[in-house]
Amino acid sequence: MSQTQPNPEQRKIINHINGSILVLAPVGTGKTRVLSSRVVQAINSGIPPEKILCLTFTNRAAKEMQERLAQMCPQEFRHITIKTFHSLCTSMLRIEARQIGLPADFIVYDDADCLGLIKDIFGLSEHQELKNKFSQVSNCKLKASHFQLSPNYPLEKLFASLGIREAQLASQYQATLQERHALDFADLIFYVRSMLYSYPEIRQRWEKRFDFIQVDEVQDTHLSEYEIVRCLASRTGNIAMIGDLDQTIYEWRGSEPEKVISQFKQEFQPQEYSLTWNYRATKILLNAASAFADSFTHRHTNITPAPTCEVGELIPVYAAKNQFDEARWIATQIQTLANNDPSFAYNRVAVLTRNHKRIEVISKVLEKFNIPCVTVEQHQFFMRQEVKDALAYLRLILNPFDTGSMLRMLLRPSRGIGSVTIENVIKEGEACGFKLTDMASTQTFIDGDPFSSLLRAYNEGTIVVFDVETTGFSASEDEVVEIAAAKLVKGKLEDEFHSYIANTVPVGESEQIHGYSDKFLAANGKPAFDVFGEFLSFAKDALLVGHNVSFDIKMLIANASKVGVLTPQFQWADTWNLANRFVQSDSYSLSALAEKLRLTQLPSHRAIDDTRTTIELLATLIPVIQLRADYRQALVYRYGDEFETIATQIENWRQASQELRPADLLGKVFIESGLYDYYQHEESKRLENIKRLVKIFQEQDDLALHPDTALRSIIEYTALAKNLDQISQDNNQVPIVTVHQSKGLEFDTVFLAGISEEEFPSYFSLRDGKLEEEKRLFYVAMTRAKKHLFISTFLRDSQHKGKSRSQFINLLPAEYLVEIPSRQDLEIMLSSSKQTEIYKNQNSKLI
Repeated sequence: MSQTQPNPEQRKIINHINGSILVLAPVGTGKTRVLSSRVVQAINSGIPPEKILCLTFTNRAAKEMQERLAQMCPQEFRHITIKTFHSLCTSMLRIEARQIGLPADFIVYDDADCLGLIKDIFGLSEHQELKNKFSQVSNCKLKASHFQLSPNYPLEKLFASLGIREAQLASQYQATLQERHALDFADLIFYVRSMLYSYPEIRQRWEKRFDFIQVDEVQDTHLSEYEIVRCLASRTGNIAMIGDLDQTIYEWRGSEPEKVISQFKQEFQPQEYSLTWNYRATKILLNAASAFADSFTHRHTNITPAPTCEVGELIPVYAAKNQFDEARWIATQIQTLANNDPSFAYNRVAVLTRNHKRIEVISKVLEKFNIPCVTVEQHQFFMRQEVKDALAYLRLILNPFDTGSMLRMLLRPSRGIGSVTIENVIKEGEACGFKLTDMASTQTFIDGDPFSSLLRAYNEGTIVVFDVETTGFSASEDEVVEIAAAKLVKGKLEDEFHSYIANTVPVGESEQIHGYSDKFLAANGKPAFDVFGEFLSFAKDALLVGHNVSFDIKMLIANASKVGVLTPQFQWADTWNLANRFVQSDSYSLSALAEKLRLTQLPSHRAIDDTRTTIELLATLIPVIQLRADYRQALVYRYGDEFETIATQIENWRQASQELRPADLLGKVFIESGLYDYYQHEESKRLENIKRLVKIFQEQDDLALHPDTALRSIIEYTALAKNLDQISQDNNQVPIVTVHQSKGLEFDTVFLAGISEEEFPSYFSLRDGKLEEEKRLFYVAMTRAKKHLFISTFLRDSQHKGKSRSQFINLLPAEYLVEIPSRQDLEIMLSSSKQTEIYKNQNSKLI
């Protein structure tokens, strides 16, 4: 059923390179192939690969696109940006973090991390309540108006729709995320929208970033996401939006395809195309799905079996007497399929349901039949206790402000530090700017205060405040092109340092940030070896200070190392972190703090100006930090002994993270932390999962990156990856998943289970008059199958109440179905040997 050459419909889309297009592409019509070929055509027409953006909505789709383009244009594909929407937003914020007041080393919290935070702050315990509250908080951010996107807009007003008390708690949730240098998924969208709306310079920069944009799965797009895409495409208007509106199944989660497409048509006037030839499934399956889609109030696409498609087999429909009988019938059919095929692959079969309750029933029965199977809930790989435990150590190594990860570390294995001690440290620390994570820093135990070195250096010693400009944001690939620094001796300005560096990596688009061209740096820059040597001499024995300085430190060490300059073990402090602890502000960008604190020296995105602003900010903060030093020392005196050992361990691991590849670091931490010994006494599966995590680290490791940079990338992947992405890589098992979870997947054989009225369609969709989305969901379910589709229902539920089969079955043409009799009906049929013989001949594969 595969195609070798593009058909005429596909060829028109592939050759349409300039201008905007809207493509309605039903399932199986070669969409990925068309999008990949179109990228190659764009490159051949002269569009630079680095100016091409391909957006998908799942990691799986992004990986498939990468694999295709790696084959089609192996030299160019590495320069093409292929990302999920959340991944794109994450990378945009990494680049602009310092300009908009986000911590440069932010981490992304997954839903489990966020729900834990919601639980603590809102005092909720019931899981559904937690999910609802998290959804409400996220919606406030996703639906923020342009006025609410302002960096100075008060958080409590942003969450005002939740009510006064709830808005205060939501603001606390947001403040806690910021304190931990963390963002949730809604933040990724919110802050990108905010920076594009509130910072004209940044907006202009991103409008120039891409010349060719493709957005897949437009039907899953939220208006706030479209707003970002619209900005990226506004300069060239060269954007393709591709999707299947007949597969719109996420309106309940905020997708607004009708509004998105309406705005897209209004703003870009796209040329419209449709794909209709389906190459994926059999003619019977496609015709049945198409006939079902004819029942939609508004149908947007058409699917026609390609001439090469096989006819295929009829769709068996089985009415079981109860839900357990249904599950046993499904198990029997899978066993029959396996017995008839020596090379049978269980992971090419899927059981799809409308709800999680049905999954529980079917998975238990399949396990009794010894059929290897897995559910997302059983799998939940990155949510597993042992996996999250191991990741917590690595996250704290990368982000020394991640209180959530530290709390998890202190839980397993037990370190003899009680919950009362932990609560006291947190509570007493609030009044003096002390955080629990300070107990994970060896610096805290020098004088009993995490800020002792800073205060001593400011009052009695030497501080060097510095800032760097770079060609980009990769420590392994980009270069420092400017260093500016100022030396403070006993708090007084004594000397300044400033130098440009002749670059060997083109400045590219970073010129829009710092304003230095390759030509300027060639004329004014000095050799990197000389500049780093001079700077290290200037900063010798000084405490380094900067605003959002972790990035500057990382770039300084990596670049100095490249040219053979050894750097010492720097002691440093970050005015972003200090301001976050001691200043109440809606934004912690240098410019926002300068305005709030009425500083006389204003930043300008030039290294020397930003350095001078940071000096004045530091002078403002020092007295506030000094004021509560005695309280912090008393706190460390009371509780510090219990934490000192783990602080030393973390410091050693942090040093190792600069040299060891991520998988090796994970192994080292797992052994030395005591996690290995802890889980040795647990069920063996937990250790197997840790081994699997190591394997994932090896697979995701980009050896071209510095170990620290590679580790950050992998940790980000674990937060953004969906558990279903991992199921496909798991053992040879039958996935039992909801139809929503199956979106974007395909299987040779699909069982649709629980197709009863008030289950599919659901009771709530019938009650609330939302039958259309349920129909589209059933259509999505049908179109997951390539060769075989089985539909089953049951006549009595667990309370023995009668159930009727779904109205959706009645919308399928009878000529594509074969009704499978129940056991009771079969016994009656057996009384007629002639009928039985006919039945066996016609349906031998289905009994």
